[in-house]
Amino acid sequence: MVVWKEALYVAGIPEKRQKRIMKAIGKKRPVKDVYLLTAPSNESNCLEYVKANQLLQPYYRKKEIAVYGLAGSEGAAQELAAAMLCDTYMATGEFRVIPHLEQKCGKAGDGS
Repeated sequence: MVVWKEALYVAGIPEKRQKRIMKAIGKKRPVKDVYLLTAPSNESNCLEYVKANQLLQPYYRKKEIAVYGLAGSEGAAQELAAAMLCDTYMATGEFRVIPHLEQKCGKAGDGS
């Protein structure tokens, strides 16, 4: 199951297409040229980016995948990851991206 975070970063995808892509991914349908930025499976990494269609594999179907970024190409995904890393470092002085984004999501959800 895919969980879209409130503080979603997006690059290389028009806003109108974002909603269609998110809906298709939620319904487990293939999408073309879309990358997702997610929490890393390896604790020593900051982020991971994967092709959205990779989530159609049986391994991912039983897992809850938190998505923090949506990109229209591999290059856009790399630039988005760099931007997320820079934003985190500027805000916290650390490279702990996921805890920082979770805190941003919590603040957005609290109405702060």
